[in-house]
Amino acid sequence: MSKRECCAYLDIETTSLDPFYGELTVIGVYLDDGYEPRLIQLVGDEISAAKLLEIMGCVEVFYNYNGSQFDLPYIKAKLGVDLTQYCSHHDLMYN
Repeated sequence: MSKRECCAYLDIETTSLDPFYGELTVIGVYLDDGYEPRLIQLVGDEISAAKLLEIMGCVEVFYNYNGSQFDLPYIKAKLGVDLTQYCSHHDLMYN
């Protein structure tokens, strides 16, 4: 991805509603820089904190639905990453 700032739409898939019992199975990120939108999916063993942070490196703001209550806490519990420390977040459930 180029160094142009972009926005992203993020969604995850899991095996359980509780990260203590479940696993992250997919992290999907749609990146839109206004020129070349891209869909990136991390699946299974591809999922890591380093890869997620690399993907989100150009992101100025990201959107998702119910991310504040589910996606972001799940990612933090499983990968130790708080994405809100790197870019702005808008949860579409509350807009």
